[in-house]
Amino acid sequence: MDDEVLHPGHRSIRLPGFDYSSAGLYFITICTCEKKSILGHVINERIELSSIGCIVRESWISIPSHFVATRLHEFVIMPNHLHGIVEICAKLGRSSAAPLPVSAMQAGSIGAIVRSLKAFVTKQARQQLGWSGEVWHRNYFERVLRDGQEFSNATRYILENPLKWEWDRENPNRRSGTR
Repeated sequence: MDDEVLHPGHRSIRLPGFDYSSAGLYFITICTCEKKSILGHVINERIELSSIGCIVRESWISIPSHFVATRLHEFVIMPNHLHGIVEICAKLGRSSAAPLPVSAMQAGSIGAIVRSLKAFVTKQARQQLGWSGEVWHRNYFERVLRDGQEFSNATRYILENPLKWEWDRENPNRRSGTR
C-alpha cells in the first residue's frame, strides 16, 4: 500500500537506500504522545525527571547491553522529548533485544533500537506506575551525522537544550519573544 495512504501528509526524512543498521553516528529525537510534558520539568535550566522520565533514562543507558555493537554519546531527556546520539560500531547480526517482533525491520538498526526502547519504556511505565494510554508519538526523527562538525553541532544542541527550554517551540509554556 502507498505510504501516502497510510500516513497522509507524512514525508519521510529517511535517506533513500541508506542502511540504518550500518556503522555510524545517529542523532535521534523521540517525542512523547501529543508532546505532553510527562518526562519531567525544567527548573533553573536543569531537567528534573518524573518517574516515567527516570524509566526513560534507565532504558536509554541500557541500550548497549541489549545492542552490544552500540555506544551512546550525549543525550538529554526533556519534558516531552528525548535527544540522543547513538553510535553503531559494527554491522550487527540478529538481536533478541526487541520485546516486539521486528518483522521487516533490520535487526540492530536504529529503527529496531528505537522500537525496543519505546516498547520497554511503555511496558515498564504500565507495570511500575500503572500508566495507561500511550507514552510515545508513533514515529521518531533521526539524522545521520556524517562528519565531526555535524557530531559537534548535535552534541552542543543536546547540551544546550535545557538552557533554551523556556523559549523552545516544543515547550507548551514557552515565553514569547526571542532570546
